[in-house]
Amino acid sequence: MTAEEKLYAALTGLAGLTALVGLRISPDALPENESLPAIVFVRASTNPTYTIGGALVAEDVRFVITAWAESRTEAEPIGDQIRLALEADGYQIADRSSGFDNEVGLFAVSIEFDMFVS
Repeated sequence: MTAEEKLYAALTGLAGLTALVGLRISPDALPENESLPAIVFVRASTNPTYTIGGALVAEDVRFVITAWAESRTEAEPIGDQIRLALEADGYQIADRSSGFDNEVGLFAVSIEFDMFVS
């Protein structure tokens, strides 16, 4: 299972989160004409771990998960549920931030975390 598949399973596995966004959870970009609120996740970085012989044995993957909504009051509870979904799978968040995208007129809550994949 890829890191992206593990993340998707963690996010869709929390009933409180799917009650807010359904299955509107996408990698890389918000699909055109997607209903809101929705979630987008991006693999921000991958740090490989090699054996002394040069074999790849694991990767430390940093994800950024962003909840998009039409208001801050709609986006913040989604961020809370993303945190709960990650914690339920044993992950700890590294950062949480919020923002507004003037071009699309949407509010965002972004959460970063690391996943060690072997």
